[in-house]
Order: sequence, then C-alpha cells, then structure tokens
Amino acid sequence: MALLGLLAVAVMVFAYVLTSRLNAASRFVGIDREHNARVLSQAKQALVGWMANNAAEVDNNPGRLPCPEAVNAIGTDSEGIAAPLVTPSTPNCATVGRLPWRTLGLDKLVDANAEPLWYVVSPGWALQNSSTLLTINSDSRGSMVIDGQAAPNDVVAMIIAPGPAMNVQAAAGCTARSQARAAAAPAMNALDYVECFNAATPAFSTTGPATSFNDQVVRVTVGDLIPELEAAIAERMQREIAPALRSMYTSSLYSGIPASSPLYPYAAPFTNPGTSTYQPPSCPPTCPPAVYQGLLPVNQASSMVVYASTPGSVVETLGYGSIDSQSCWWESVNNVRVCEGLYKEDEDEPWRPIQLQLTARFDNVAMGLRAIDTTRFQFYAKDNSGSPPWSPVTASHAATMHSDGSVTLRVSATMPNINDEGWDTRAEFRIRLERAVIGDHAVVSSGDSTLGWFVRNEWHRTTYYATVRRNTAVSLSTLGCIDSSDTNEGCLRFNNSSTRNIRALLVLAGRSLNNPAGRPNATLSDYVEYQNGDLGVQYDQRPVRMSKVSVPTLNAPWNDRVILVDWNSGLLVPDQATVALTSSSPLPPRLTTLP
Repeated sequence: MALLGLLAVAVMVFAYVLTSRLNAASRFVGIDREHNARVLSQAKQALVGWMANNAAEVDNNPGRLPCPEAVNAIGTDSEGIAAPLVTPSTPNCATVGRLPWRTLGLDKLVDANAEPLWYVVSPGWALQNSSTLLTINSDSRGSMVIDGQAAPNDVVAMIIAPGPAMNVQAAAGCTARSQARAAAAPAMNALDYVECFNAATPAFSTTGPATSFNDQVVRVTVGDLIPELEAAIAERMQREIAPALRSMYTSSLYSGIPASSPLYPYAAPFTNPGTSTYQPPSCPPTCPPAVYQGLLPVNQASSMVVYASTPGSVVETLGYGSIDSQSCWWESVNNVRVCEGLYKEDEDEPWRPIQLQLTARFDNVAMGLRAIDTTRFQFYAKDNSGSPPWSPVTASHAATMHSDGSVTLRVSATMPNINDEGWDTRAEFRIRLERAVIGDHAVVSSGDSTLGWFVRNEWHRTTYYATVRRNTAVSLSTLGCIDSSDTNEGCLRFNNSSTRNIRALLVLAGRSLNNPAGRPNATLSDYVEYQNGDLGVQYDQRPVRMSKVSVPTLNAPWNDRVILVDWNSGLLVPDQATVALTSSSPLPPRLTTLP
C-alpha cells in the first residue's frame, strides 16, 4: 500500500510537470503565431497600399505588384528591394522569393523564428522585363494553383512566415525535403523555406500536415486589391480620361461646334464588353436612349471612318497665281488620295504667295473617339525644269463638324514662291492625303505613353458612358443641354440633384457583386448598380436615393464610381459636401471617392 501511494504521488508530480511544460510551450506557440500574424498583416497592408499608390500616379501598368526581392541583393545595400526592371532578354520576375520590404517602405520584418518573410506573386500581376505590359482590371484573377484550386482563382499573392527549417515529409502536395538554410544568398532554394509548392506549375499550399508544413500564410486576394485599385483608377480617369473626352471635339478644333459647349460622341449600346464592336448605330436624328448611354465608342477609326465621296480637285485659295494642270488618283485601295500638277505665278505680281488646298469629307467621325493626325497629309514642290527632288512644304488644316457626324477637312499649304526660288514661271506640286488623317484618339491607342493604360488594361470594358442628345452631333446647331425634362434638351442629374446639369459622365463599374466569375457578359446589372443602368437621367455616386417624398432608399450592394466629364457652367453638383463647379475648373479629385 505504501509503494502504491508513492507511485501515485510520483505520477501526480510527473503529470504536473508535463502539463506545466505543455502549457508553457502552448503559450510560446500562441505568442509565435500572434507575432507572425501581426507582421504578416503589416506586410499585406503595405503591399496593397503600394499597388494603389502606384496605380493612382503614372504607372503604365496600374494594378501591378512588385517582384520578390532579387536573390543576389541579400546581404548587400540593395537587400529588401524588388527585383528591378531589366532588359527585354531577361524573363519576368520569379514567382516566389523574399518580401521586398524596403520597396514597400517597411522595416525588415521577420517571423517569430527571426526568418525574413517570403512572398509569392501570381503570374500576370508583376513584371521584371522592361518591355512587358500587363493587363489588370476589375475582372482580373490569380493564375496560381492554390490548395489544389485551379486557376483562375481569387488568390493573387501570398505572404509567408517560413518558421524554422524542418524535415518535410512527403504528403499530398508536399515533396519530401530536409531543409537546409546555410547556403549563400545566390544559391538559396525556396524549398528550404516554403513548403509544399511546385514552382513550375506554379502551385502552392497554405496549409498542410504538421509533419510537412510549418509556414504561416496570409493570402492577398482580388477582394483585397481590386476595390483599392478601382479607387485609384477612378481618380486617374477623372484626372486623365475625362479631360481628354472634354477636349476631343471643341470649337478650337472644329468649326461648326459652338464655343459654349464641347460635342461628345454617341455611345455604343451595351452588349457583352468582351465581344462588342463598340460601334454606335447609324440612327441619328431619331435615336433611342441607348445611343446616348452605354459603352464608350472605342472602335477603331480604320473600321469606321471612310471618305464620304471622292475628294475634289486641288484649288488655289489666295487669288494669286493659278493651277496650270493637275491629275488625281487613288493609292492603296481608296485609302490615299494623290494629286500632282503644275502651278504658275501671278503674271502681274509674281511675288504674291500661292496657296493650294485639297478638301475631303469623312463619314462616321462622331461615332468614336477620334483625332486628326497631321502626319497623314503631305505637300511637296519642285522646279518644273530638269529633275530636281521633291521638297516638303509645311502644311496646315481646318476641320468642320456636320450634324450627321461627318467632318470636312481642308488641307492647305503656301507653296514656294517661284521668283524667290529662281525657278522658271511654273513649278510642280504633289499632295498626299491619307484616310488615316482621321485617326484614333490617344484614349483608344494602347501604345500611347500617357493614356494607353486605359484600353490596354481593358478598363473600357468596365466603364459605362452617358451623354445626352443635346451634346451630340445631331444637335450641332443648339449644342449644350439645359435644365429641362425634355428628353431632347435635358441634361443628366447627379446624386439626387433637383437640377439637370451634367452633359457627360462615366461610371467605373466595380468588380461584379452578383457574379464575380461570370464577366464579361451582356447583363448590365452585373456591371452598374440600380439607377445607374436604367437608361434614365439619374446617376449616383452612392447607394442612397431620395424618393419623390424625400424618403431615402438604400440600394445595396453598391460599388459604382462616377467620373463627371462635363457640366453646365455656374451650376452646382450636389453631394455630401456641395462643390461648385465651372466648366474651366478641374473637378475636385475627392468627388470620386465619396461614399
């Protein structure tokens, strides 16, 4: 009995000691995981902020994430810096590597085992090749296999606290490996830090059996990134795209347009943005609302703009000298008009200037986002005697907009004075006018260094466009909408205003709240919310809508961002902080981020 009593006491003491040590170990494990969770959250916030800040500025690839740290930078003054942009012969940055803490503006973050954090980024979201361009927008998703879930999925990046080295046992998704971390930096192998991944696929795990996995992982998803990216893009559209639309068709560029108001192109009716031609229908002067509200008409001028008829002959416009003879023909299957001939000086006043002009009319200009390319017409002259080379002559142009959306273009040049050049009494001229003189505006050009990001990243696919009849070519003689309920004259309303004073606006449709994996499609409600997509005159920045009896109605969910393009001078655009707008003052940037 005494021996049994001593045995019982020994068992109790052993159990107490064992329990105490397990509790202590558990506390340490809890502290370790809490530390890791804190530094992982800090790194994630910095990563999202870095992306949003760059997207809102001048990044040609808005939405991109930084590359992992360059391996050869570890232990140098460049440690913590993302792998830099390099020559086109270098492949894109590695999918997995250490977190570029210095690039993100962080201190060097380490996990509870004093190991620096690691970082995984999906292909298509980061680049190292200086000639590579990305396509990132509201519908972009991750391209990695995560926990067996095939791409595309919602995981765009992962940040990892690697923990201590371990003897990784083979398991589903995990390759057996005895991790060793003594290798010099250039020879570092991610498998010695990050368990259960296949770099070739790339495929990663965020969990695993204890014998094969001790990483602590935080995911960075499209839900974390896209709302911040959309806010940045809305700011950038307000700053860059809205002024481009506002200055595209004005009286300073086209006669026939009143100085009091710009003209806006017709909208392309909303259809599946992935398959739409972005071409407005040819319906003026009687058009349904869908011609004024829908998709931005980002069609190519080469598929829409045509010569209305064969251009006429070259004429002399100043009244001095004359054209002795000429012949004109088509070059490049009716795309280029060429005229050649002889001009002669004024017999009584040979010192007077001679100006030659060629006129052409182009259809469907107001059906898209156009610009006049002055490199697409050329004037040349040379002496009529001997075989001298053609000499280029500086030329100019004048354009007139018509109510059917066509444009008359007159290209002209003052020709070299025959007397001053020491030529005989005649000289030869040559004029080339290309159809491409009416070309795509920079907003449509993916290669444009300033605005190319918009269409290249396909933000036009998630942008809704609205204008009104009185600001399109069909109302050219009375351009400029007014505060009226008349559908032929009235402006749009914004944020429950009782005043109709908006001439044109854009709605950046956020990531679909109803069908995030189903876009692009032809369902408008998968893009814009409630009243912003009913073809009416009311557009809102926020989900609250006032009824006729002034009772607020909350329409949710809601993530539209409205970009005001043009408005009537001197009127107010009401919102939660009423802002006075004039046609000459820039829109306050905060307007696009109100609730």
